[in-house]
Amino acid sequence: MIKTVQQYLDSLNDGRQIWCLGEKVSDVRTHPTLSSIIKTACMDYVLPNHPDFRDLFVTKNKDGEDINFLLTSPKSPQDLLRRRECYINGVRSGGGVMVHCMGADALAAFTVAAEVMDKEIKTHYRERVENYRKLLQKQDLAITGAITDVKGDRGLHASKQKQHPDYYLRIVDKQKDGIVVRGAKVHISATPCANEALCLPCRTHGEEDKDYALAFAIPLNAPGIKLLAVEPVSRTYGEEGEFDYPKTSATQPTECLIVFDDVFVPWERVFMCGEWQYTRNLAYAFASYHRLYGTCKMIGKLEIITGTAALMAEYNGVEHVAHVRKKLAWMAMITESVALLGKAACLDPITEFGHDVVMPNRMAINASKYTFASNFHQMCQHLQDIAGGLAATVPTFRDWNNPELRPYIEKYLSAKEGISTEDRLRVVRLAKDMTCNFYQIDTIHGEGSMAAQEMFLYGSADWDKLKSAAKRAAHVDGWQDNPIYGRLLYSKEQVKMPAIDETYQSIPKTSKK
Repeated sequence: MIKTVQQYLDSLNDGRQIWCLGEKVSDVRTHPTLSSIIKTACMDYVLPNHPDFRDLFVTKNKDGEDINFLLTSPKSPQDLLRRRECYINGVRSGGGVMVHCMGADALAAFTVAAEVMDKEIKTHYRERVENYRKLLQKQDLAITGAITDVKGDRGLHASKQKQHPDYYLRIVDKQKDGIVVRGAKVHISATPCANEALCLPCRTHGEEDKDYALAFAIPLNAPGIKLLAVEPVSRTYGEEGEFDYPKTSATQPTECLIVFDDVFVPWERVFMCGEWQYTRNLAYAFASYHRLYGTCKMIGKLEIITGTAALMAEYNGVEHVAHVRKKLAWMAMITESVALLGKAACLDPITEFGHDVVMPNRMAINASKYTFASNFHQMCQHLQDIAGGLAATVPTFRDWNNPELRPYIEKYLSAKEGISTEDRLRVVRLAKDMTCNFYQIDTIHGEGSMAAQEMFLYGSADWDKLKSAAKRAAHVDGWQDNPIYGRLLYSKEQVKMPAIDETYQSIPKTSKK
């Protein structure tokens, strides 16, 4: 089924245990802070019901019923490209596919890992994953992926922590009908607006950490789950919020610390239970899928930042200045590079772990993520430079809305003829909002830190091919067995060119005098 917005909102009134700013929340839909992210998440249900986007977001299951395309398993480059288009359209629409991104990526990773485990150690996880997928499709549930553990002492593995054993989510009991888990997950986006959390390890575990090798799905109102929402970026709402914080006011607070205080999980919802050897498969698959979403999210963000810089240049009357055009050209290049690398990751997918599912090309998708993460602060610097110092001291909505102050603001904060002062102020406020600490930190660490991308990039590189290229060029043996360079024509002994040789021999030799 495809839920309506009202059906989605009704589903969130489920008695969950959630706190925000130290106070227990009775209803996330009406809470003054949390309701902003709920409204944003509603776009996940607006778009599939909108005639212009229904064909993109809605597909059919085997029984001919309408289901959300993001809840299907990608089987081809076309599926990945369609997934990407769903994400991009969601981000550009202002919603970001809030509750069908991390969760959908976790679901895809469950499928990949289950296939491998079923084949190699004869488990039956794939059947469980597919039954759970059918449940999600039938009820059109809002889902999030609970990945990041709190970690404790990062120099120690999960089972070696000194303070207590619960820094990583773990199994504390196995029962006839299921398992009991304890621990916490942190930075979990979209938690306040999701129905269910799909939990999996954030790292590879060894045999001594097998109790932490755990993957499952759980309703967020399950007994023992407590949700601690992060503080808001701003505390202004409605028309004031739209003026002062045009972007962040609509996306806060989205993250939660999820506490699992001896939570029971039925076996049919458990997709890994102690198979530590396959935590790498699960973590790598999720990272590949979720960085596809991350690059799509950044396309919308970078387009806004680059467009804001271009508008500020125009509104300040400096759009034709050489150093400003140079900055804008560089910003446009980074924006398009991220988009093109993400698209390339879909067009050249990998099937490294799974049988019939595809994953984004790991080198391309991590290169895309690394490109925007490593250049984002420079993007912010260029925008702030073009916007000028007013981005730090721009008046607020309350100043602008005060009839006694507005004439002075109108007179002294106008700039280029033909541009209204209000429009200029709104774009300056956007520049201030888009370069705030929230976006800078989120961009660097969201979907994995830059160190994580470097690890994936190094591990994904075909070093044998690269070294073979160098050996061949340097006439050093060892390249001949490489499947790419070893089959290339190499020398005059391999390339016979009698016609060319005869031609050269027939050329008269000039005498040197």
